[in-house]
Amino acid sequence: MAKIIIPAAGNIGQIVIYSRYLESFNAFVETPLADSELAEAERKTKEIPGHQRRRGPSDQIPINVRQTTASYLKDPSLKSGNALPGISFMLKTNLKMADVDMQRRFTLYGTTMDFQLYFSGKMKYSTYFYPANGGRHTLETVPIGNG
Repeated sequence: MAKIIIPAAGNIGQIVIYSRYLESFNAFVETPLADSELAEAERKTKEIPGHQRRRGPSDQIPINVRQTTASYLKDPSLKSGNALPGISFMLKTNLKMADVDMQRRFTLYGTTMDFQLYFSGKMKYSTYFYPANGGRHTLETVPIGNG
C-alpha cells in the first residue's frame, strides 16, 4: 500500500493519499509522486521481562516465567485491516478530452478542496474527480507551454 504525502503549502493543507499501487496514481499525474513509506523491512528484538503466571483460574500456585528475548519483523509498508483514515475517491479520465480510458479508486486524508486546488493543472489527462462526500469535479491537464 502506497502512501503519498503532500506537505501543506500556502493556503493548501497537507494531503495524504493512500493507493494500493503507486503506479495507479502516477498514471494520472504529469509529475510522478514518491511513496513516503518506502523503506525496507527490518528484524528487531526486544526483551520480555520475567513474571509470574497462573495456569488457570483455579490455580492457587503461580509459576515463574523466565526473562526471554523475542524477535519480530518491522515492516513500514504493512497495513493490517481495511481501516484507512479519510474518504474514498475515484479518478476517471474524461473520454471527450483524452484517448485513454482509466478509472481508479483511492483514499484521501485531507480536504477535497485542497486536493482539487493542488492537482488542478497537474494531470496528464482531463480527469474527473469523484469524492465520496460530494459531486464531480474536473481536474485539467498541464496548460500548453507550461509543462
